[in-house]
Amino acid sequence: MIQINPNNMVKVELTPKEQKTVLTHCQNIDRDMYDRIQNAHNGVIHLLIEDCHFLKGCIQAGIQTATKPKVQNILGNVFNKLSPNPATKSIAEEIEGQDFDNIDALNDHLQGMMTNHNSSPDPDMGGLSPDQVNRLIYIKWDDNNFPLKFNKKLKLSDIKDATFFTNARIFLKTLIEMEKEPTATATGNLNRKIVKILFDKLILDEDDRISTLKYNKVINEDDVFRLHLIRIVCESAGIIHKRKNKILVVKKYQDLLSEEKAGELYHLIFNGYFTKFNIGYMDRLAELECIQETIGYSFYRLGEIADRWVGREELEEKILLPTVRKEIRKDLSDELRVELVLDSRIIRPLEEFGLLKCKYRETKWRLKIEKVKKSKLFDRFIGIEW
Repeated sequence: MIQINPNNMVKVELTPKEQKTVLTHCQNIDRDMYDRIQNAHNGVIHLLIEDCHFLKGCIQAGIQTATKPKVQNILGNVFNKLSPNPATKSIAEEIEGQDFDNIDALNDHLQGMMTNHNSSPDPDMGGLSPDQVNRLIYIKWDDNNFPLKFNKKLKLSDIKDATFFTNARIFLKTLIEMEKEPTATATGNLNRKIVKILFDKLILDEDDRISTLKYNKVINEDDVFRLHLIRIVCESAGIIHKRKNKILVVKKYQDLLSEEKAGELYHLIFNGYFTKFNIGYMDRLAELECIQETIGYSFYRLGEIADRWVGREELEEKILLPTVRKEIRKDLSDELRVELVLDSRIIRPLEEFGLLKCKYRETKWRLKIEKVKKSKLFDRFIGIEW
C-alpha cells in the first residue's frame, strides 16, 4: 500500500520478498537507500517524493537487467507501490499471468508498452503525449525540432503594444547614443546620468514615476525597477556587456535596432527573458525552477485555451503540468502566493511583451488579474509545428 502524509512523505510497505529482491537486483541503489530498505521495520519506509523517483529509476534498471520474469514481476510490484499516480499503467499488470519464451521477448513487450504510453495523449497534460511534452521541455528553443516556432519577421508596428520591448529598444538606442561617455558604475549598474535620461524617456506607470521622484533625491538604477530589469535581461541575453566604465551594446546586435529588424530584436529579448534570465527574480518567492523549465508547455497551453477570456482561477490547472502544480503547492501553501508567482513569472511578463491581455479588478491592496486572453500578436509570434 502507499500513503502520502501531510509532510509530503510517502509511506511504502514492502514484503520481505520485495525487500530482498530490491536489495539483490537493483545495483544502482546508494548506501543510504540500501540501509533504509534493509532496516525497515515490518518493511515500512517513509520516502520523500524525490526519493521515490530515485528508487523507481533504480528499479527500472533492475527490471531491464534481471534474467528471470519472476524477479521482474516482483520489482514491477514495488515500482507500482512507489507510483502515487493511479493513471500510471502497472508494469506488474502488464506481465502478470503472461508467458514469454525468453527474457528478450519480455523486454520487447515492456519496451512496446513504454512506447505506447509515451506516444498516447494524456488528458492531464492538455491532451499531449509524454513524448510531445518532453519536446516542449527538453529541446532547446533554437533547435529545429523544438515544436514552438517564433516569428522573427514581425514589423515594428506589430509589436507597438509590447511595453517591455519598446522600453528595451529605447534603452539600447540610448546606450549607443552615449557610447563615448561613461555609463556604468564600478559594480556594473547604470550610472546616475544615464538613469536620469532613461527615466525621462521610458514608458513608466505614472504613479511609479511620481513616487520615485518623491522618495529619492537622486535616482539610481535600483530605484527604477523596470529599467533595472531591462538592463539585467539584456545582459542575460548577451545584447550588452560592460567594458571598463561603460555599458555597451554588442556590435553584432546594433543593427537590430533598425525598424526592418525589429522582429529579430523582439525574439532575441523574448528568448533571453524566458530562457537565460532567472524569472524567479521577479517575485523573490521560492525558487521553483520547474515553472521556467516547463514554460514552453505553458506557452503551448495558453495558445490552445486563451482564444477566449480565461478566468484566473482556471490558469493554474490548465497551463501547468501536474508535477509542477504539486511542487508549487508544496512550496507555496498560501493561495495568494501561488497566484502571485504565476502572475509574476508568466502572465504579467507576457502582457509586457504584448502577447496577453489582462482584465484587472482593484482590491484593497493591489490590482488583481481576473481574466486573460491572447492578443493578436500571440499567434503572429508563436506557432506550433510537431
